Amino acid sequence: MTGTSHGSIVAFSGGEVRIEGQLALEENAGALRPTRIPSRFWSHFPPEDQILRAMISSASGVRLQLQTDATQLELDVRCTAIEIGGVQRPGTAFVARVKDRAEVTLEAPVDHVRQIASPGEATTREIRDHSMIELGPLPAGPKTVTIFLPQGMIIDLLDVRASGGVRAPTPSTSPVWVHYGSSISHCAEAELPTSVWPVRAADLAGADVINLGFGGQCMLDPFVADAIAQTPADVISVKVGVNIVGARAMDRRTFVPALHGFLDRVRVGHPDTPIVLCSAILWPGSEVVPGPADVEFFDDGGLRCFTRGDTADIPLGALTLADSRAQVAHVVEVRRAAGENIVYLDGTELFGTNDLATYRMPDSLHPDTELYEEIGRRFAALVFASEGLSPLPARTS
Repeated sequence: MTGTSHGSIVAFSGGEVRIEGQLALEENAGALRPTRIPSRFWSHFPPEDQILRAMISSASGVRLQLQTDATQLELDVRCTAIEIGGVQRPGTAFVARVKDRAEVTLEAPVDHVRQIASPGEATTREIRDHSMIELGPLPAGPKTVTIFLPQGMIIDLLDVRASGGVRAPTPSTSPVWVHYGSSISHCAEAELPTSVWPVRAADLAGADVINLGFGGQCMLDPFVADAIAQTPADVISVKVGVNIVGARAMDRRTFVPALHGFLDRVRVGHPDTPIVLCSAILWPGSEVVPGPADVEFFDDGGLRCFTRGDTADIPLGALTLADSRAQVAHVVEVRRAAGENIVYLDGTELFGTNDLATYRMPDSLHPDTELYEEIGRRFAALVFASEGLSPLPARTS
């Protein structure tokens, strides 16, 4: 792996920046919107696609990089919160980082709210046109600043300014890691965008991550495979199972062929790139019950996500999360036997039954910030370390 540069240099009135972690930049109302699936694939979305559009347009893992002498940065941004079924999803914050040391955090404002009443119905409510974000104080002197965008929001970029000027840095030579997964990879619930577990794992491993974690939308869609196939990458990971089981989108007859088909499309653009195929982490209480999923609300404001299917359907082919892990492992065995550069990671090594006494899943499905960060540490060690499943070269300065 030699390091595959990615990202886009964008010229704003206040200077040039490098935007990374997105697959496209779409023009929107006088601004640039980073998206994680390019618009050329959107015609392949289902007709009722508003939730999918919101998830692929949110900014998990997206960051700006710039060089400046200034101790204060200003961003003109339009932050759109996502509301589904009357419940507004977490948004989080902007984080400015200087060389992994200094961090400045500012809670993201809400300028617009994308209100999704059903998968096919959505409207936008405007609170204000946009906001000006001030990030500082930053260390004095010349420096490279990385600004992580709020992972749970749609962010439109209008301008970047600093008194000392803004310049785009040269492209990184670190390995590019493309990761595909569900809400547990999207990590909207994490307190900061730097706590998103693929971001945390990339930090530890010295990789540049493109996080294609889409809340509720990891369905092995062919257009995602095609987007990955067209994206330069040094390593690819696919973490699959929980959305398909939770939506009862596939059964034991269809899951394995669909996963093979997804990987075959990825291989069109990446015939030899290492692929890490990862199964789901533990879903307490819902391991051996098929979907669909449901939510139970408690009087204290808490909730529990669980599968509520009929176990009598399992002999008829219904897929459980435990079954999905065995099937993902089977796919890796078949493809490795054919000589493919692919490895399997059991998701319960990232969070399993032995962790129930230590870590929390507030809704029984999604980790809290502490657990997201621990998953990132474990993934980096299990996969990218020198003795891991797919070791990365040492960090490039």
